Amino acid sequence: MKNEKTILIIDDEDFVRESLVDLLRSEGYRPLSTSSGREGLAILDSEPVAAAVTDLKMPGFDGLQFLRDAKKLRQDLPVIVLTGVGTVDDAVSAMKSGAYDFIQKPVNPEEFTLLVRRAAEHQALVKEVYYLRAEVSALRSPADLIGDSPALREVRRLAAQVAPSNLTVLIAGESGTGKELVAAEIHRQSARKEKRLVRVNCAAISETLFESEFFGHRRGSFTGAVADRLGRFGEAEGGTLVLDEIGVLKPEMQAKLLRVLETGEFQVVGESRTSLADVRIVAVTNENLESCVKSGAFRGDLFYRLNVFPIVVPPLRERREDIPLIAEYYLQRARAALGRSGADDRVRLDAEARAVLSAYSWPGNVRELRNVMERASILAGDRTPSVAVLSRILGGPGGTAPPGTSEDDLNLKRRVEALERRLVEGAIERAGGRKRDAALLLGIDPKNLGYYLRKLGLRDPDG
Repeated sequence: MKNEKTILIIDDEDFVRESLVDLLRSEGYRPLSTSSGREGLAILDSEPVAAAVTDLKMPGFDGLQFLRDAKKLRQDLPVIVLTGVGTVDDAVSAMKSGAYDFIQKPVNPEEFTLLVRRAAEHQALVKEVYYLRAEVSALRSPADLIGDSPALREVRRLAAQVAPSNLTVLIAGESGTGKELVAAEIHRQSARKEKRLVRVNCAAISETLFESEFFGHRRGSFTGAVADRLGRFGEAEGGTLVLDEIGVLKPEMQAKLLRVLETGEFQVVGESRTSLADVRIVAVTNENLESCVKSGAFRGDLFYRLNVFPIVVPPLRERREDIPLIAEYYLQRARAALGRSGADDRVRLDAEARAVLSAYSWPGNVRELRNVMERASILAGDRTPSVAVLSRILGGPGGTAPPGTSEDDLNLKRRVEALERRLVEGAIERAGGRKRDAALLLGIDPKNLGYYLRKLGLRDPDG
């Protein structure tokens, strides 16, 4: 069975190192090896290492120093220490410094592979715990309505004001602004919070199955009805029913929904009697329903029945002061889900990173910002995403102009220099500060990278 997990071997003795590499490769692992603890740290910074094995006694940068520095870089990494005869006391010291376990030379192959397998499984379990903690934390939090801008405070105020009532609410706003979070907050603050919050995507409901989907059916009432179905109104009994993308409903479906909203009654397909709906309706749309009414695409009477208490969620570009807070929130969640070290600590972006994020237009709103931070967390590893990482992500198709310029700036020299700066910074970031690797990524001779660093006023990674 192939493991495909990456195991790092550090030992200054060629024979020991090569023997362990061959043993791990025969077990299906992906071994990486080096004779230097310092080089081992560089590998950790760029490779998805599941476990590390290091000799304790090495000249210069020894195994104990590697262990201590590796724990700062990757808190979740299990490190197995190799010890020679008479160094058990040193091995105990290593255990106190955070080593996963130790094994004496010459190693027993079966004992060694068993220990490596346990260490790799341990790391997988630690990452899973980080992920589950993040998910539990998300479930316990009242909502992801992050921010303190005046626009968002007004949304919160309106949600809290309407929540205790049974009024129908219409939440409007661009795609990705968090309208469903506002709906969840209204339910959470209502007297119906102990009952279910049921969401239905109106865009996914076909006209032929509309009544069955919303009102339920009895077995045998039509071809394919092999069992009773409760329907969305029945599922949300006593609670809240969120109608997402309400603006796409066809006219015939709109008429059937209007009848339920006006009378409070519906009929299960296959039943002769009517049922009463004790359901609070929250409708969500990214369409301008008033314009749809004028064009005849949406019924005016249904619009007025839904628009009892309207709430408009502003786009992210209209509450830019919230962008850094939202970015840090989703970055922290992404780090926790990936099992990054220090994932429980508050993540803070530096001023330059905040400026880059705040300057972007965010056409996809909060949903796009969340995706960017998840991607940035992967690219940055255990580090906080830098300006170079964020600029590389946002500078793609549909992104912003390079930092330091605007889309309206047509000065060729400024735009080219800004692009060169972004590419060089991005290459150095991806190469982990290794100038030769950065030059290869840029497709230039390593000797010429110094020229670009001086030209653009960038710091030399080698100091």
